[in-house]
This record gives sequence, structure tokens and C-alpha cells, in this order.
Amino acid sequence: MKIVAVVGFSESGKTRLITRLIGELKRRGLRAYAVKRCSHGFSLDTEGKDTADFTKAGADGVAMVSPEGWAALSKSPVADVPALAGRLFPDADAILVEGGTAAAGLPRIEVLRAGLSEVLVSRPGDLLAVVADFPLPDGLMVPIFKPEGTAEICDLILSLEEGNMAEIKLEVDGREVNLNPFVRTFIERTVLGMVTSLSGIDPEPKNISLVIDRKDAAAKPR
Repeated sequence: MKIVAVVGFSESGKTRLITRLIGELKRRGLRAYAVKRCSHGFSLDTEGKDTADFTKAGADGVAMVSPEGWAALSKSPVADVPALAGRLFPDADAILVEGGTAAAGLPRIEVLRAGLSEVLVSRPGDLLAVVADFPLPDGLMVPIFKPEGTAEICDLILSLEEGNMAEIKLEVDGREVNLNPFVRTFIERTVLGMVTSLSGIDPEPKNISLVIDRKDAAAKPR
């Protein structure tokens, strides 16, 4: 499973790029999903329908199922969009997440558009690639694509195989925990994003060691 965020200003072409990528992934016979961040909220309830009545009655969540598929609406806030996407779509080959704060901890494809957004806002450690409809200066350490380079961008996303990931080892109370590719990528991007935001830290560190010693954990009842 590959989960990648597509970010950029409004009208930069994020949605158009995601729809093209989904089409290319489907042409390759892969299962593609999309997640949209709605900063102004949303509603799936239709006035007069049973689901709207359930919500008005105070239901914390409503699900709809049919022979053709399912949909779910929850009032619970989401702090970890990548983890939610992985739980919702466990059979995915690729999940494309559109939106800024929803991209936390994910490799980002940032979309730039001439006359609208011509300066990168993502941190170097978060960037997977840049898509721009105008020439960019030399010196960027990530691939640069034109908006129509859909096949090449898909190749890059699908190249995020386990063998290309950083070496990550997780031990809990002395026991090593097996990590699937999604969790490995999530841990790498989250820790890298936090570390590189600190003052005086190299934006491209080669090795990061993190130990959490919860000395008071044994004293707390379980």
C-alpha cells in the first residue's frame, strides 16, 4: 500500500492531478482510493432520509450499505488521516490524499501553477516530487514533473516499495515489532518531519535514533 499526499494552493491543479493519477492506476489494474480534506466541513445526510433522522437523534456515526458498496459518516475528529485511510481501505494499492494538514506524516507531491503558486511551501524532508507548469530553478533534490506526466508520477509512487524505505527498527519492551510498509513510511515521515523542524538540525539527516523510556509506566495500573 502506498499513501501519498497531493498538496498545493486552491486552483493549483491538485484535484485534476489526482483524477489523472487514479485513471492511470486503474489502467494498470490497481486499486486506487482518494481522501479529500474538507476544511469547511461536509455532510452526507439528505434531509428527510433515515440517515439524517439518525444523526439528528444523536447518533455518533451512521453507515449505509448496499449491494454496490458502503459509506460511513462519523462525528469523531480525525487526528491521524494516514492511519484512518489505511484502516478504511486495507486492500488499496495506492491512496491519494488531497489537502494540507491531512498530509502530515506523508510523502508529498506539491503542485505549483504559474501566476498562482510559484514557491514551494513543503519542507524538503516531506517532498516526494514537484509538479509544475513552468520551469523551476536548478537545485531541487526531488523529481520535477509537468502536469501531463501522469505515467511517470505513477511510476514514482509505485516505486515506494519496502526495499526503498529507510531502515526502521521498532522495539517495545525488548521485543522487536514487525512493521508493514505503510507503518514504516508513516513512522519515517512523522519522525523526520518533527526532527527537521527543530533549530540547528540538518534538513536531510542520515540517521535518527529515538528512545522513549517510560519510567513511570510500570507504576500505573493497567
